[in-house]
Amino acid sequence: MAALHDDPLLDAARQSAVIAVHRMRHWSRELTAAAVDSKDGRNNLVTLADAEIEALVRGRLLRLRPEDVVVGEENSASVRLEDHESGGELTALLAGAFERAPESGVPEDAGAVGARTHEWHVDPIDGTVNFVRGIEHYCFSAGVRALPEAVPGAAPASGAALLTGADQPAAADGAADADAGWVAGLVAAPALDRVWFARAGSAWTAPLTALTDPAVEAVPLTGASAPTSGRVVATGFGYSRERRAQQLASLGAVMEEFDDLRRCGSAALDLCMVAEGRVNAYYERGLGIYDFAGGAYIAECAGRWVRRRPDAFGAGAGGVGGGSASPASGAEPVGAPELTVAADSRERLEFLLRTG
Repeated sequence: MAALHDDPLLDAARQSAVIAVHRMRHWSRELTAAAVDSKDGRNNLVTLADAEIEALVRGRLLRLRPEDVVVGEENSASVRLEDHESGGELTALLAGAFERAPESGVPEDAGAVGARTHEWHVDPIDGTVNFVRGIEHYCFSAGVRALPEAVPGAAPASGAALLTGADQPAAADGAADADAGWVAGLVAAPALDRVWFARAGSAWTAPLTALTDPAVEAVPLTGASAPTSGRVVATGFGYSRERRAQQLASLGAVMEEFDDLRRCGSAALDLCMVAEGRVNAYYERGLGIYDFAGGAYIAECAGRWVRRRPDAFGAGAGGVGGGSASPASGAEPVGAPELTVAADSRERLEFLLRTG
C-alpha cells in the first residue's frame, strides 16, 4: 500500500512492525517459563520478547529518525540490527520491500529532521497474556505525536533518550492535552494477519503482507458500523484488586446502554475494532499511553469519537477528539480522568465517560 511505504512516519512505523512481527513469530515458538515474568501482579506479564522487540524497534527508529524521542513501556536500551543474532534476516526483510519515491500528498512536515521532533509511544506486545497463552489477540502498536517547535536556546530532544510509560513527556513540550498532537498510528497483529494504520486524518486496514509489499491493497476505514441494531461494547480490566472492583461496580450501569460485551485482552486491537465498526464502543480505566497511542489515532481517523485519558500527560488535560475525525462542537463531556473511550457516536462517548 503506497501510503504505508511512501510517508516517512508511516514507513518508520512499518519497518518497526516488520521487526516486531518477525520476533513475535520467533518467540511464539520458543517461549518458555524462564522467559516469562510478572510485573505487579501474577497475570501482569512481561516476557523477554517484549524487551527484545522494544530494544530493536528503538534502535531502528533511532537510526531512521534521530531527532525523535521514543517512549517505550519496557525501558529497553536500543539495539542495532547488526548487533542482533537475527539482524541479517531482519535487514533482508526490510531491504526486500520495494523502494519508492514519496508521492505528492505526503504531509510537508513528515520526516522533517530538525524542523519538528516527534514522540513515539511504542508497545512491543500489547496483549502479552494472550501472547504467552497462544491466544491470537496480541499486536505491536505505535503512535506518534508531533511536538511543538523547539524553543530557541532549548536543548533538542534526543532519540537516544530512554523514557518509559511512567515518565511525563509533556514536561518537555508543555502540553497537557492527551488528545492533542497525534499524527500517525500503526497496529500490527501477526496471528490475525492484519495491520491497521492512520495518517493525516485517514485510516486503513490491510493484510499483514502490506508491511513488505506496497502493491497489497488496503481498505479505507470510513466509520461504517456492522449492519445490525445490536450494540456491543469492548472493555478491559485492570490487574489490581482495587481497580477491578471499581470496573466491575460500573459494569452493570454500562450494560444498560449495550446489548453485549467483548473483552479481547488488547486495548490496541479493541480500538481497531471500533475503527472498523466491529464494536460500537470501547472504554477502559488506567490505560498507559503506549496502550492507546496507535489504536486511538486509528479510531479517530476512521471517524470515531475519541477521548484519551486526560491525565495521561499530567493533570488538567481534557478535550474531546482532536482533528477532523472527531468534531468537538457543543459542551465538553465530563468524565473520570482515568478513562479512555472510543465510540461511534458522541452520545455513547458521553455516556461511557459518565458511567464507565
